[in-house]
Amino acid sequence: MKYITLANNEKVSQEILGLMRIQWKGVDENGNKTYLGLPVEDVEALIFKALDLGINFIDTADIYGHGLSEELIGKVFERNPGLREKLFVQTKCGVVSTSEGRRNSTEGSYIIECVNRSLERLKTDHIDSLLLHMPDALFDPQDVAEAFDQLYNEGKVRYFGVSNWTSSNIALLMKYSKQPITFDQEQLSIVHSFMVDGEMSVNQDWENSIERDTQKLAFCRLNGIQLQAYSTVVAKINERTFIDNPNYEKMNQIMDRLCEKYNTNKNAIALAWIQRLPENVMTVIGTTKVSRLEESTQACDVRLTAQEWYDLYYSTGKKML
Repeated sequence: MKYITLANNEKVSQEILGLMRIQWKGVDENGNKTYLGLPVEDVEALIFKALDLGINFIDTADIYGHGLSEELIGKVFERNPGLREKLFVQTKCGVVSTSEGRRNSTEGSYIIECVNRSLERLKTDHIDSLLLHMPDALFDPQDVAEAFDQLYNEGKVRYFGVSNWTSSNIALLMKYSKQPITFDQEQLSIVHSFMVDGEMSVNQDWENSIERDTQKLAFCRLNGIQLQAYSTVVAKINERTFIDNPNYEKMNQIMDRLCEKYNTNKNAIALAWIQRLPENVMTVIGTTKVSRLEESTQACDVRLTAQEWYDLYYSTGKKML
């Protein structure tokens, strides 16, 4: 496993165990819609397997199952004294979903309220990393900064970050916040590569040249923000994974060849493509399967050549400048 060094020489694994999928929408015994979750024993086994593989970073969010994901993690901590201290725990807040509707919120009082509820569900006295989950058109950077200060000074949150934000809004938050913005979590894969596309197709009339906050890679590098990638094997929402997907036949043929060369699997190749970026991007492995976790962590043993990286990139149909 490779590790990223944070402030105070703290080391966290480059690969992150994503725990969104330990809960899902379902129906209870009375036929009512509700959120269901894995047995605590299964979540426990997944976390311990991650530790065995060198992963010490787990990711969740308060909106995952309306808190159920956090609750399950908290139950694992209760069952295993001392486990919490071995893990770097990241959660997210900022998505409001009630009977009145759904919206995003970065109000300072709401952030503090969310953190207090997350701490209770997670059965812990602090969160290692708090991300603001979604952009908020009504966001007041000074209000957010004051909330960050309070949470840090109270010892409830150690690091702060964002997810799915534009570079400009991150810069605006940085102007007011005394607390560094340490992490930025974004969707990124070989297929969903808009952050890369913008840098590779400048000033063209191609589809992949459309401006989508294309300076994000350089922005994070310039400002010392650690990028995290989620949905690392996802193509499009209606296509799900690109692995062994007939819509990406050429790419899968290249992946087959690379799997043979590096004696590995396609999950590892997909993550190795992201990790080859000079930003040392962290990769979230969102799974409930121990087998996929084992496969994905092999990415740390693969360093693609520049030609292999570009072959995969252009195999999805992107144009070359």
